[in-house]
Amino acid sequence: MKEEPAIQKRQKDVVVKLVPAELLAHRRGEIDRMIARRAYELFEGRGFQHGRDVEDWLQAEDEIVHGCRHDLRESAEAITLRAEMPSSYPADQLLISVEPWRLVISGEREVEVGYWDGKQAHTEARPQRIFRAHNLPVEVNPSTSIATLRDNTLEVVMPKATAIKKPEARSASSGG
Repeated sequence: MKEEPAIQKRQKDVVVKLVPAELLAHRRGEIDRMIARRAYELFEGRGFQHGRDVEDWLQAEDEIVHGCRHDLRESAEAITLRAEMPSSYPADQLLISVEPWRLVISGEREVEVGYWDGKQAHTEARPQRIFRAHNLPVEVNPSTSIATLRDNTLEVVMPKATAIKKPEARSASSGG
């Protein structure tokens, strides 16, 4: 039997379970507190030198939450989000909530990180977090929304709550 080249081997779509919004309601606050704590540690590490608060916040945010490239598009029938997940993020470690006007994506996993301290190499487990909240431009139907993960791409399709209504045809016999 002939083996397929690695490029042709593609994962099948894995359905990602959608969770109730209540499960992610406090996640944004938790993430913001972690970022604020880390930004303060950076400020403290510089001897409480003022004037770099935005830089500290952005550095802390970059350390706490992993950014993902994403694209949110609207068609006549649905809003679709496509996001590139970092290095084979497993579907079972993603939490996705779809509300009528909002989409929230959250995930956390442990990754091995190597670093050099000037004398020797070290490896340690660190959390890799994803958190993204999108306010949607139109109302969607959460109960018919579907999330799938293929390779490293997450796709969330959220059908619009109300289909775009076509103008009613006027009868030629109607008087006026």
